Amino acid sequence: MILLKISYKLRAHHVAEYDRTFAERTLPLIREHAFRFWGIWRSVVGDAQEYLELWEFDSVAEFDEKWKKLASDPRLQEIFKVTGPMVEDERLALFEPSLPGETVISMKR
Repeated sequence: MILLKISYKLRAHHVAEYDRTFAERTLPLIREHAFRFWGIWRSVVGDAQEYLELWEFDSVAEFDEKWKKLASDPRLQEIFKVTGPMVEDERLALFEPSLPGETVISMKR
């Protein structure tokens, strides 16, 4: 299993618009592409407007395949025209289990 962690900050005064766009446009697209999306979180203590997303994949190969499909979807490009100017300091990282053989939580059905 591989986890994708995406973290970013929103520019001031964009939280409500970003959350609405994510809920109404981005999340349905994620579901349509059948991702195992663990969720999106917003900071309550610490850096204001900091967001975290977690996504699950079976392998780096699955990540590459599915991510390229999503990135090439014209609807996502339209969403990015709206949300892109709101987001700053975006970081992506792929993680693998550090203790192979240990039980891990999975969104796999």
